[in-house]
Amino acid sequence: MSGTKITVKKKDLITKIKENKALHVEEFNQAVVDYKVEALRQLNEQISEVANGGLEAKLDLVTPIDNSSEYDDLIDMFGWTTKKEIELEKHEYNQYIKDDTQSSIHAKFQNTFYSSTH
Repeated sequence: MSGTKITVKKKDLITKIKENKALHVEEFNQAVVDYKVEALRQLNEQISEVANGGLEAKLDLVTPIDNSSEYDDLIDMFGWTTKKEIELEKHEYNQYIKDDTQSSIHAKFQNTFYSSTH
């Protein structure tokens, strides 16, 4: 399918990027809650360990990632174009419509690490 292109309406593309951002922000916000729960659990465990003579205290946490500025950059960029329709190649379709980028995949992994749906 290399070389495949589609034309999309600019407003639809921006709407989809905003939807992708909203989902990302929702996952990030939940990840922050889950992270804090896990951090407190580990801290309490470490306090107990140290109180009982343990000498090795360390936390093993996966930090949530907020990529919302990347979505804002895309929204801003496409907002500046004077065209009503935008041509996307397959890889751009995957990035902008399907939200399939290295950074979005990495953020999704990190942000769902402690969730029961991971």
